[in-house]
Amino acid sequence: MVRTVGSTRESTWPRIRAAGIDLLYEIGYDGMNTRQLAEAAGLTSSALYYHFSSKEELLFRVLTDLLEEIVDDLDTSLEAAADDGPAVQLDVFVEVLVKWHVTRRKETFIASIETRSLSQERNEEYQRLRDRFDQHLHDILEHGAADGVFSPIDVTTTSASLMAMLTAISRWYDPEGPLGLEVISERYVALARRMVGSDER
Repeated sequence: MVRTVGSTRESTWPRIRAAGIDLLYEIGYDGMNTRQLAEAAGLTSSALYYHFSSKEELLFRVLTDLLEEIVDDLDTSLEAAADDGPAVQLDVFVEVLVKWHVTRRKETFIASIETRSLSQERNEEYQRLRDRFDQHLHDILEHGAADGVFSPIDVTTTSASLMAMLTAISRWYDPEGPLGLEVISERYVALARRMVGSDER
């Protein structure tokens, strides 16, 4: 297939991105190549390089686009809960992360396994962005423990455990399965509360 007449960089990139996400999810970074991507996106192989210079750049853009959207969502949601205290803020944090790992499971699954395929420089840039939402959780836990809202906890260990629990959703979630977003969100909020010794909403 060749590039559609009249297509533009703005209209073509979403097609490339969607095709790249499907291939990365189905066969992995090592298994995919630009020929497969071009075919899936309905482009020539040479046309792909108007949009990115390498397969790694495609992966990096997919990962950072997703992470920026998650961070923006967290920033907005937590700002709205700024006066509600750490117990509610923890609920909000968990609900946002569950939502993203259910509704964008292919991308979050890719992020969980393919950051290893990035160069050291790009991996460090990605991790700096990732640190922004890790810091949100660390601050919530630290404030909750200091205020006595949460039981005494090791903030670093608890934060790492919560993040591992949340990011694993995309590995087991089945959109055809019996559990929907609302049920999963409720259960993960309850798990998070138990981990910090909080029953508040």
